[in-house]
Amino acid sequence: MKFFIRGGALGIALLALSGTAQAVSINTDGRLVISAEDGTFSARISGRLHADANLYDSDRVEHDSGAFVRRARIGVMGHIRNWDYEVTFDNATDESDLKDAFVARQLGPGRLIVGQFKQFQGFEEITSSNDIVFIERSHVSNSMIARALGVGYHGTRGFMGYALSGYNLREASDGGARAVDDGVGGVLRLYAAPIQRDRTALHLGFSFSREVSDLGGTRGRLRPLGRSDEGRFTLFDASSGRDDVAEDARATVDRLNMELAALHGPVAFEAEWLVGSAEPDDAPDQDFSAYHAQLSYALTGGSPRRYDLGEGRTKNLRPSTGSIGAFEVALRYQFAENEAVPGAELTTVDTALNYYPNRNVRFMLNYSMAENALTGDEPNLLSFRAQVAF
Repeated sequence: MKFFIRGGALGIALLALSGTAQAVSINTDGRLVISAEDGTFSARISGRLHADANLYDSDRVEHDSGAFVRRARIGVMGHIRNWDYEVTFDNATDESDLKDAFVARQLGPGRLIVGQFKQFQGFEEITSSNDIVFIERSHVSNSMIARALGVGYHGTRGFMGYALSGYNLREASDGGARAVDDGVGGVLRLYAAPIQRDRTALHLGFSFSREVSDLGGTRGRLRPLGRSDEGRFTLFDASSGRDDVAEDARATVDRLNMELAALHGPVAFEAEWLVGSAEPDDAPDQDFSAYHAQLSYALTGGSPRRYDLGEGRTKNLRPSTGSIGAFEVALRYQFAENEAVPGAELTTVDTALNYYPNRNVRFMLNYSMAENALTGDEPNLLSFRAQVAF
């Protein structure tokens, strides 16, 4: 119900705004876009529904199987004169969660963005959840911050792209409409696509981030499979083994992530390698690393995965109009290691079969196997997703 109430409120606001223009056009080609014919205003309603089901084959740690709504988002994006804007809420849980809330505009050769937005690190992390190949992102992506309040600047020059931002380590919705400061961070991302022609592209890039926060917030934990919170793998923990932590103790976390992606017709390859270090006050550093490599193949016709130079990421394949849809198969290998703890290694292998009946709907079936070398836990997971996005 919250989903529809919030969507209705957004719709009423759009109609009120659009009523100030002399002439308004409405586009309903797979999406709802309201725009002023003089170009001073536009608004596009966006939404996504990801309904998941997980069936675990547990080993040493018991994981709960079940069905749930992973994402239920409604939002609006567009522009008012020279400024772009976007506001998106996720209503998948009892508490509404503010995702994107920012304004942006062209400034010089690039684009200035202010508010809460996805930070510029990681090829897969930058990619929308509507477009990722697997149901869950990789261990590399889950080792990074996603959205945060901040100020950023990004753009392209020729076949190269750049992005940098500074941010607070707490999301806006966590603050309860008040000022919060759980630490600060900054990130720089540079990438290049020296090959871009027809249905072929090559992407090379890297990002470097530094975050400084209190010790209690300096921890990275990974889910071996799916969304189960049981049996999490600790990638780093700056407060581990310390009982006498000073109230003002801080820690710095650095991450360097390398990106490689290639597209050629129906084939898409992606790999990332992350190395990092957590450096707490008056305690030894903790080094960690993670990497993944994946290969996907579009079995049927239509438009295969496409490269977006503006954001340095890929977008979903699209089936041919009037066809039965498009199928995609994929394989991924991923690994994570806490180098401060002997034997702390997590290995996961994922397979995927995706079906796209049209450009707005996708069905996903994944089978995943994980091994936590430290605990000896080796669970398996069969997962399914029904996705609608516009």
